[in-house]
This record gives sequence, C-alpha cells and structure tokens, in this order.
Amino acid sequence: SEEITGKLTADTAKLLGLTTDCVVVGGAGDCAAGAVGNGIVKSGLLNTSLGTSGVVFAYSDQPQLDPEGRLHTFCHAVRDKWHMMGVTLCAGGSLQWFHDKVCVVDKGKEIYDQLTKEAAAVPAGTEGLQFLPYLTGERTPHLDPHARGAFVGLTLSHTRGHLTRAILEGVTYSLRESYAIMSDLGVPVKQIRASGGGAKNPFWRQMQADVFGKPVFSMVADEGAAYGVALLAAVGAGEYKDITEACAATIKTADESKPNPAARKVYDRAFPIYQSLYRSLKDEFKKLS
Repeated sequence: SEEITGKLTADTAKLLGLTTDCVVVGGAGDCAAGAVGNGIVKSGLLNTSLGTSGVVFAYSDQPQLDPEGRLHTFCHAVRDKWHMMGVTLCAGGSLQWFHDKVCVVDKGKEIYDQLTKEAAAVPAGTEGLQFLPYLTGERTPHLDPHARGAFVGLTLSHTRGHLTRAILEGVTYSLRESYAIMSDLGVPVKQIRASGGGAKNPFWRQMQADVFGKPVFSMVADEGAAYGVALLAAVGAGEYKDITEACAATIKTADESKPNPAARKVYDRAFPIYQSLYRSLKDEFKKLS
C-alpha cells in the first residue's frame, strides 16, 4: 500500500499545482485506510467507525477466518499483515432515517444534538425498548438482505427520547456482535479506538464503552481514511521506514470513555435479548420482504 507505483503526470501535476516529482503510492481501501489513520497497525487494537454504516475493524498478524463467514478477513494496508472486519449496513443511517423521515423539522430547531439530549435523559436499556437496525438488510453477522428494521417493546410510556436511545443502543449492539465474534475467535483487543461521525458524540462514545465493556478512545486527528493514505504516501516518499513507524510518530488518542459498571450490567442483560429478536423474526422478515 505504501509502494511507489509512479509519479504524477505533467497534466495532473499542473492541475494540482504540484510537480512531476510527486510520487504516487498504492493506497488502500476505505476501511483499511481508515484503520491506518487511527493507528490500527499492531496487535491488540480495534477500531469502531460510525458513519452511515458501522465498521468494527481489528488488526491481525495472521489470517484468522470465521468458519461461518460472518466476518471478512482481508489483507491489511500494513505489509504482510491482515485484518478482520464486521459491518453494520445502517448504523448512523438509522439515526439519519429517524431524523429525516420521522421527526418533524421546524426551521432547523430539530437537530441531532436535541435528539441526543433527549436520549441521554432516558436510562440505559431504554426501559425495555429495543431497535433492530436492519433498515437496508444486514451484513454482519446475518448476511440477510431480507432483514428489516423494528422497534420491539413499545409502550405508551415511551417518548421520542426512548426511540432515539433505542436506535443508538441497537446500532451499538450490532457492533458488539462483530466484536463478540472476534473475541470468540481469539482476536486480542486491549484498546478500542472510535472514529466517524458517531465517535464525535461523547454520549454515543460512552455508550460504546458501556456496551463493549472496554475503554473507548477518540482520536486527535479525525480525518480517518484520508489521514491513513496520507501516512502511506509519507512512507512511500521516504519520510518513515514503514507504516508502523509513521503511525507511532503521528497518531495520538484524545478523550477516554471508561465503562460505567451499572450501565454495563444493563447492557449485558439486554444484549442476548437483542440477539434473540433477529432469530425470532427471521422467517417473518423474509415473508414481509
């Protein structure tokens, strides 16, 4: 990924205001590049990314395969290394759907910060309400295009804050499913680094720490994939001997969210229920679709 594949052509150099001495390197796919941008280039580190989709990405020295095919194993952007990855198709997309299609927008007053504030006023576990984030089918762990979104457990006592919190918790549970598979396969995780739009929200970052039961760190540089390929280019240009050295020199963690023991207990009880809902509704999802 850091290997020089050529130099800028004269036309491209002129367009960009650069010179033909500027080298071009191989680069990487979006998830691998984003992982490099968060320093996931050595054992024990895991990255969660919350954008429209959600990604759980772990470094591996050797290829580790999920025999059930729920996780993806690919070559990493780090030379001769590997990574495992799980994907939730509609992570931040679920919250965006709720904001755009369900909530009433009145001259810009209805914003994500207000929804998050209302969700934060609701206790962990959302008083029995759960959300399945399968608005576009699901990838990990179900590989099911027929899966559909659902609120389960609604009562008259639930408010918009409950609905918002259920969405955030459901998405985070879906990430935990990928993390749980990795743990079962023996992938070591000593530190979780969060990125993407969801990671910028302290409330959702804290929820990740509580659901995973591990500290979650935000990053000083949050450019993600763009930052990762810039580091690969720096290695190719000779600024660093390899990408591990480049990450060690440039990437720093910022805020740490530590698990709240009380919330963690609630989520540990609720997570198996979340998992059981898909199994209960799988056949009905197929009929509905």
